Amino acid sequence: MFFFKIKSYKQKRNRFSKVEIDLGGLMEKPSMEWIDKLFLCMTDFYQERWTRQFDRWLPEPLFKAQWQSALQGLTHDEIRGVLLLLRQAAKSPAALPPSHLEFYNFAKGTAKPFIANQKIPANRGNSAIARRCLDEINAKLRNKKIGCST
Repeated sequence: MFFFKIKSYKQKRNRFSKVEIDLGGLMEKPSMEWIDKLFLCMTDFYQERWTRQFDRWLPEPLFKAQWQSALQGLTHDEIRGVLLLLRQAAKSPAALPPSHLEFYNFAKGTAKPFIANQKIPANRGNSAIARRCLDEINAKLRNKKIGCST
């Protein structure tokens, strides 16, 4: 994380005094090397769901520049933490890759990615349970009168 100060001069009674303002640890833009690594991770996690957006919206270099600007103010640990979360979230086939603003919010903790529960119920695919349920539905349909009641 980088700290920097803005120096300005204030005129007071025909004299200039130096005023320093500390902006509290804002980080510079991440290097393009970090953005390249981030894009490789996102490609690994989301595969085609990540790469198909380059052709549609923006060319990849502009897309990377947009992400680089949006991730200003994040620490490397925050970026790593989000990547660990997104690795889990991307396991669901319905998961979509985040936008640069969503990624920033995930890193700052103001939002959380949806991580689908991957556990398959024990009774899924059991033919005996399916047969019993179909028999119950058929019995209800046989007892129900079809038509308008007046």
